[in-house]
Amino acid sequence: VPRRAGPNDFVVYRIAAPQDERERLLAELSSLGTLGVEEREAEMLAYFRPDGAGVSNLQALADPERRISVSGPERVPDADWEREWRSGLAPRLVAGVWIRPSFCASAGEPELVIDPQQAFGSGEHASTRLALGLLREALRPGESVLDVGTGSGILALAALRVGAARAVGFDTDPIAIVNAAENRARNRLPLSLYCGGIEALAKGARFDVGVANLLLHELVPCLPALASRTRRALVLSGQLELERPKLDAALVGLDWRCEREVSEVQSGETWCARLLLHGASRKPSSSASSVSSSS
Repeated sequence: VPRRAGPNDFVVYRIAAPQDERERLLAELSSLGTLGVEEREAEMLAYFRPDGAGVSNLQALADPERRISVSGPERVPDADWEREWRSGLAPRLVAGVWIRPSFCASAGEPELVIDPQQAFGSGEHASTRLALGLLREALRPGESVLDVGTGSGILALAALRVGAARAVGFDTDPIAIVNAAENRARNRLPLSLYCGGIEALAKGARFDVGVANLLLHELVPCLPALASRTRRALVLSGQLELERPKLDAALVGLDWRCEREVSEVQSGETWCARLLLHGASRKPSSSASSVSSSS
């Protein structure tokens, strides 16, 4: 959560948009690195650091045909804007699971309490949504789950919330592990966590379902080990559509076949996720579908 800011710490952009465009814009702003978005009746206020990497792309969100305008930047006044920013956040339904900040009231069940932090994964990015949807589709009650590059822990925690008996998450980023541990405590779920790579798992450790929401260059080196540690179903997310041939090549020689592929467009890029089944677990048919967050 952003801290109390002085006048030179942050800038705000004002985005006027119809209500039916706001869900998509929240995802777009998240991908551009916003520190927080405050929703008001007539506009959205998106907070950024002045030197943020995504600031130069903000004006591209303007679209007269969709009645979307972008103005700014404006310096943030010396006030407790963290409180104001929090007032603009609300629970969101992602793949049938309510994701809400701890300072918001519950909107329904099943739910996870995930506070926005530096670690990737609060349901705002397309790859997280796609992974969560396929994970829920693949998971059977009482199964075990391995979450590679767990980030905020959202995927492993969601698996536990909807019926997994055991989940292990790991990440090479210590900040992510701290964030995941905080979310574990908020949700009172028995998620096992460690900071390190897949090689740190016990030699005989196997899991019913493996999930990896990673960029392709992060996924490929650990894919053989992940495949060997997983018994039945793999969920792979975080790859761009143009990278599909490279992922296909990385899967050659592994006894895994694609059961389903889904995709979503965000910030002009098509993100893909796959559900793969192993050996006798495979069904005779497969399917693919797509959804766009920019149309």
